[in-house]
Amino acid sequence: MPFGDEDEAGRVLAEPSAAGPATKNAASLPPRPVESSSLSPVFHPLAYRSVVADWPVEWREQWGRRANALEESGLSWRDAETQAFVEVWNLRRDQQTAHSPAGALTQSNVERN
Repeated sequence: MPFGDEDEAGRVLAEPSAAGPATKNAASLPPRPVESSSLSPVFHPLAYRSVVADWPVEWREQWGRRANALEESGLSWRDAETQAFVEVWNLRRDQQTAHSPAGALTQSNVERN
C-alpha cells in the first residue's frame, strides 16, 4: 500500500520541504485551549453591601472606618469589609435590644404562652 507521498512503485513523488506537511497542517488548525490545573475563582456579589446601603450614614461611616482598620491590620479588603459588617451589625442589634423594655411582653406574646 503506497503512502501519500509515494507512487505505486514506492518512489517518493516530491521531496519534503523544510516546513513539512505537519507544519502546514498545524498552521491551519485552530489553537487548542490551554488546560489549567486550577479553576478560576468565582466571585459572588457581596450580599451585605445591599444591607449597608440602607443603613444610616453614621452606621455606614462606622462600618467603613472599621473595615479600613481591619484591612490595615492585614486582612484582605473582602474579609475586612465582612468582619466590619458583622461587628457593626451586632453592635447596632445589641443597642436596639437595650433600648427596648427588657422583659416586657406584648399582648400577643402573653397569649402564645
